[in-house]
Amino acid sequence: MDRPFEGLKVLDLSAILAGPLVGSFFAELGADVIKIENKLTNGDATRQWKLTTEDPEATVSAYYCAANYGKDVQLLDLSDEKERQTIDQLLAESDVVISNFQKKTAEKLKLTPEYINAKFPHLIFAQLSAYTYDDPRPGYDLVMQGETGWISMNGIDNQHMAKLPVAIIDIIAAHQMKEAVLIALLKKMKDGKGSVVHVSLYKSAISALANQASNFLMAGHIPKPLGTLHPNIAPYGDVFSTSDGQKLILAVGSDAQFKKLWFSLTTDEDSYHKFALNSQRLSVRSLLQETLQQLIGSLSYFEMKHKMELNNIPFCLISNMAEVFEDELAKSMILNYQVDQISAKSVSNLSFRFPKP
Repeated sequence: MDRPFEGLKVLDLSAILAGPLVGSFFAELGADVIKIENKLTNGDATRQWKLTTEDPEATVSAYYCAANYGKDVQLLDLSDEKERQTIDQLLAESDVVISNFQKKTAEKLKLTPEYINAKFPHLIFAQLSAYTYDDPRPGYDLVMQGETGWISMNGIDNQHMAKLPVAIIDIIAAHQMKEAVLIALLKKMKDGKGSVVHVSLYKSAISALANQASNFLMAGHIPKPLGTLHPNIAPYGDVFSTSDGQKLILAVGSDAQFKKLWFSLTTDEDSYHKFALNSQRLSVRSLLQETLQQLIGSLSYFEMKHKMELNNIPFCLISNMAEVFEDELAKSMILNYQVDQISAKSVSNLSFRFPKP
């Protein structure tokens, strides 16, 4: 089961992040993925999205490598008649096509979903658009984070809002696209027909608002920036410092967990009754944070870690990227490969596995 898509042929016509992540997902699972990039612009724009510490002469950036694992990359001019014939041949041989062309570009190149579906009815054509396929507005993750409420909820207050430091809407849209393609493959197994599936960045962003959307839709609550805090639970996301200066974050999700936390730190039963219920803790969150900081601040990280693990209370240190990849489980997610004769690294798309029988 390590390569369940062996023999599946995927043509990746997409660029930037969301579409290419879908191609990488199928490549990791054994599919033959050919990625077409625009020869006239020296390929995918993310090839040039380099940190100041990266080699300016390299043909790819670390960002590019994050989404292009295991692909046969070809640079073509799709407006050239001869090279367009190469595309038609690849379309005829492929099972799945991934595209994020805007409608006007697709029409110019004769690569619209309708055209492809009519000429190659066996294909599963996955089209990513910013809003809808007919809407000409361009879509960028930052715009989506701003427009769909994500930035308004991030940061520490209304004067210091923040975007998420990964292109989270692109990543969510990539998952939506994978799901759509997998459903289309299942459908094809049943009726033998290809499909056109449309995925929207905007709708992907809305779909992932989850509890924040329901908080508004059902309770009229407009979320505000809370830093790491959770609007519904406390202490969940609250950060504390130990006596030796280590910063840890608590994720106490129930009254039962809080009771274990409290009595692992103190025997003060009278004060406990002020905080016993989550609704109480939310209403006096500042007092709760001050009280817990006094208790936790008297302990070393080793002492605190022992108490948390002994009582099965969810918590963690706040790790930077270097510390993350010191962990063996994180290391097991690293992919090592070659792109343009350059040694590349990225993390796996796959957080699941099939146990061997």
